[in-house]
Amino acid sequence: MGDYSSIFQPIKIGPHTSKNRIEVSPAEPFLCTKEGFVTEEFVRFTESFARGGAGIVTVGDSPINQEYANENHFVVNLADPFVVHGLTKVTDSIHRYGALASIELNLRNHVLPADMSKEDIRQIIKDFTLSAERCKKAGFDMVMIHGGHGHTVAQFYSPLLNKRTDEYGCTSFQNRCRFANELLDSVREAVGPNVAIDYRISGDELTPGGVDVEQAVMFAKEIQDKLDIIHVSAGNLYHPVSLSYMIQSSYLPMATNVRFAKRFREELNIPVTTVGSFNLDLAEKAVSDGSADVVAMIRQFIADPDCVNKARDGRGDEIRPCIRCCICTGSDPHGCPTPLRCSVNPPSGRNPRFDEIPKLKEEKKVVIVGGGAGGMEAARRLSERGANVVLFEKDNRLGGSLIIAGANPIKGDVARYADWSVRMTERLENVDIRLSAEATPELVKAENPDAVIVAVGSDQIVPEIPGIHGDNVMLAVDVDMKIKTPGKKVILVGAGLTGTETAVTLAREGHEVTLIDMLSIDEIDSRGNSSRSCTAMLRRMAEEAGVQTITGLRLTEIRENGIAADDLNGKSVFLPCDSVVLSMGVRARSQLADSFDGTAKTVIKIGDCVRRGGNILSAVLDGFYAAMNI
Repeated sequence: MGDYSSIFQPIKIGPHTSKNRIEVSPAEPFLCTKEGFVTEEFVRFTESFARGGAGIVTVGDSPINQEYANENHFVVNLADPFVVHGLTKVTDSIHRYGALASIELNLRNHVLPADMSKEDIRQIIKDFTLSAERCKKAGFDMVMIHGGHGHTVAQFYSPLLNKRTDEYGCTSFQNRCRFANELLDSVREAVGPNVAIDYRISGDELTPGGVDVEQAVMFAKEIQDKLDIIHVSAGNLYHPVSLSYMIQSSYLPMATNVRFAKRFREELNIPVTTVGSFNLDLAEKAVSDGSADVVAMIRQFIADPDCVNKARDGRGDEIRPCIRCCICTGSDPHGCPTPLRCSVNPPSGRNPRFDEIPKLKEEKKVVIVGGGAGGMEAARRLSERGANVVLFEKDNRLGGSLIIAGANPIKGDVARYADWSVRMTERLENVDIRLSAEATPELVKAENPDAVIVAVGSDQIVPEIPGIHGDNVMLAVDVDMKIKTPGKKVILVGAGLTGTETAVTLAREGHEVTLIDMLSIDEIDSRGNSSRSCTAMLRRMAEEAGVQTITGLRLTEIRENGIAADDLNGKSVFLPCDSVVLSMGVRARSQLADSFDGTAKTVIKIGDCVRRGGNILSAVLDGFYAAMNI
């Protein structure tokens, strides 16, 4: 960290100049009204990124006709001309901080090109054109035509999806490009020379029979004279496997799609934007090594809206990392959308309630018991509010279960967040951190605190069954922490996310892993609190790594050479193994938490000690609210 000189170079984009090379990429925070009109929440959410230093702020997926808007609620509805009124507030808020205002125009149709009449095609072009014109009226500097991810515009160039045989079909290269050419010509005529046109494209659809990088580059070269910049993503929304490359989870390497942008930059004479799991350090690398001219990101801004300013001011190590849990993308965005939420930054999506963290009206002393994710969040926020904090942690370092959560090699994002959380907590002058100090009610009460926050976490569940304490039995968390090493043939009990993550890593290291659980995978995943995209990716990883999964089994006994289990019919089965690894969930330390009742006038219990099935999001949110409520 430290040198960000490349990303802070200005860049000319058509008639405009961006003050730096960082763009906020388009997303759907679902903060507008159901009808698609701008709210104060949406304005303040968007404004935070411009205030945080971004050079370009792009408003997300905005329907260009009412049919799409009727299916995609709580986002900007460009089909309604009255949306301009609210959008003017958005562009004002972006321009206030010297950023360029951009907006993504999109159409997701239920019919393929072959099912459209020519009148339908002309109407689509008209709808994009009218929407672009409205964006110009609202003060946007740029419009982004979404021509990627398998959406309607992208389909016309794809032989896989476009089976037309006329001039809009794929019988020739010219015909494949015709729709995009006509669309871009029409948009340019409407917005004139003073609005830049961006085009979002999948550099590779990563779909069998779909558009690959060479075809995508060939298409981009055809339309580049009509563009001011091109935004290179990847994947096809309608091919589930490729979805993981559109919105990468923590299980994939960061910046995995930059290779496509680099290929475009080698061939085109317009600026190229790359997108997909970037932080500021990776952005600097992409620009400095010539892979891209601009780097777009959204989740890093959601995790820390001030990330660009921090990098500019030499405070890169203070940037709160995104853990790529995909919670912010929503579990059912087009069926039952909910407002955007972030696991590591509770104020995001809750604008403007927490745009400013309120100072305490009077001096207060707060004792926090437990230095895990929730305890550290509470400490940092209370410090920000001006409280004097005493933080007791029984171990010899901060982190708690957050350290364990990031120990698995495939959880590098969580490990980075854990390091950040510890680092930023240790820097606080008004937080007295007491390590290797197990708090007792008497010890806490002796501090004479105004309030106590109890964050003592949970214990691993180890059921009392024969053989459970044998030398061949170990916890998955101990395996992840490299405290224990299993033998060659492993049975892992518990097919939730944690158990499956451990199974994947063990299988990749050469172990023969069988994953068992009483519940079906569908039951496990439906009860979990992770995003569906992350869960689906992990399941594919387990299969690809060679993990054998057997459901409908209840562990009854552990022997030196294997396990006994009952199936759904009550029949006992024996599975041989060298080692048994347990990942059977956690149990709240509720009795310990309750022991701190009465140690202060206000006692707040947070995280796993009061919540079953918690995660980083719930622990951090509990810590945040506890700090706000004192």
